[in-house]
Amino acid sequence: MCVRTSCKVVLTEEKVKQYTLLSGDQNRIHQDEKIAKQYKYKRPIAHGMLIMGIGAELCSTRCESNVMISNYEMHFLQPVYVNDELKLIVERKNDLQWLEIRGTVDGVQVVRGRVRFRRVDKDEKNT
Repeated sequence: MCVRTSCKVVLTEEKVKQYTLLSGDQNRIHQDEKIAKQYKYKRPIAHGMLIMGIGAELCSTRCESNVMISNYEMHFLQPVYVNDELKLIVERKNDLQWLEIRGTVDGVQVVRGRVRFRRVDKDEKNT
């Protein structure tokens, strides 16, 4: 499995729109500036599950083929706005069972989480 990896992704309006269509999450806080401001955000915010999906992909694509995510926790510390550039860093720290995820926008930590994997046998992976 990976020890440390990172990625940067701009959460463009198009990415958020695609995620809205795929997920069915039509909450206008993700697309409408006026609605977002009613909830005290500067502008529309990215979906939390979109951010978690990017984190899961970052972890999973760099790991062995015989492992899968068994636990995934994410804490949202600050809003992540549409068109923000999110930098995610995944690394293994002291606990060999968990990978830690840290996300920043413009150097400010906006998310933190952790992912745990488990090994699977061939039959389990195909179900």
